[in-house]
Amino acid sequence: MWCLFVALVAVPPGSAAEDVAGLETVLNDIKERFPSEVASDAVYRAALEGVAAHLGEIMGIDDNRVFTTEEQQAQDAWMRGHRVGIGAEFSILTGRGLVITEVFDEGPAQQAGLQPGDLVVSMDDHPLTGLGRMAIHARTRRLNSEQTVFDVRRDDTAIHRLNVQRGDYTLPAVRMGRENTNATVARVPFFGVGTAKALAQFLSEEVETDAVVLDLRDNSGGCLEEAVDAADLFLDQGSIVVQKGKDRSAMVPVTAANPTHWARNVVVLVNQGTRGVAEAFAAALQDNGRAVVVGTRTGGRAVDTSVYPAGRGLVLQVADIHLASPSGKSWALQGLVPNVVVESDGLTVPVGRRIIPPDLQRETAIRLISTGVSR
Repeated sequence: MWCLFVALVAVPPGSAAEDVAGLETVLNDIKERFPSEVASDAVYRAALEGVAAHLGEIMGIDDNRVFTTEEQQAQDAWMRGHRVGIGAEFSILTGRGLVITEVFDEGPAQQAGLQPGDLVVSMDDHPLTGLGRMAIHARTRRLNSEQTVFDVRRDDTAIHRLNVQRGDYTLPAVRMGRENTNATVARVPFFGVGTAKALAQFLSEEVETDAVVLDLRDNSGGCLEEAVDAADLFLDQGSIVVQKGKDRSAMVPVTAANPTHWARNVVVLVNQGTRGVAEAFAAALQDNGRAVVVGTRTGGRAVDTSVYPAGRGLVLQVADIHLASPSGKSWALQGLVPNVVVESDGLTVPVGRRIIPPDLQRETAIRLISTGVSR
């Protein structure tokens, strides 16, 4: 992902301009030979997509993209927390359905009446009761309609039918929740614009807390600069945060620029959905001995992306920057290994009143803090 556009750095600007001019010359020749069969804009985009695919093979990733400027603007909005969906999170209860764990303020789910603790037993008249975990997950992924009918069970045991219309909502950069007097949890869903600032503000308000749990599970990355600034809050000035470079043999260290903002205990939660710059953040705290990392092995995406203006209303997003931990170790493909491995629970919750399913990874983090082994 990115925070802002960058200039072409793979080749000098003069050469880049010559390359684009050369491509335009070839396209003009093609158009003369195939005047009715070939649209030059389509050929131009196809050429860029070929470049993106080839560079992806070199870097070992498959998510290089060619965007229109409108699509890039949508991506910028994503980096500011703007989302389209129902605006709710859930956990799967094997054999029972989905339990709503969080509903975002002023989002479609809240407006439709969904509440944390609601047990979703059916969606669009497709029952979830009796299905296994993977079957429920697959069914949720198939829901692409603009409106979904949720049948939910509440404390009164009655079934409530709610129509939820997909729409816009804002995902907070940092979501906070206190577990007890000694620990607080900060959920960081992505490293977007303002994440480091929001995290610094959150930490400044925790004057009586002994430790913080940073939940990076399913954080797919975002802006490297934001991840570096966020890690800077926990590290000694001058400590290496991450190593990066166009060539693995010539990596350059990025160091913490400011004095330590938070010197107390830290636990970082990760899973396979923790990827990219989120892995860089976790590696920074783990390598520098500033946090205990808890959860499962991470996703293994050790690259960052740049965005190149490509002309004709298109931009090229390319993963062209290798990342490595402060010690120089890459987590590419294999992911980061937590200090404490805890698999997600996958438990079957007994039938009863509204129950938020247990979170074994989070509970382990709190237990580590309470026993004083979170450093």
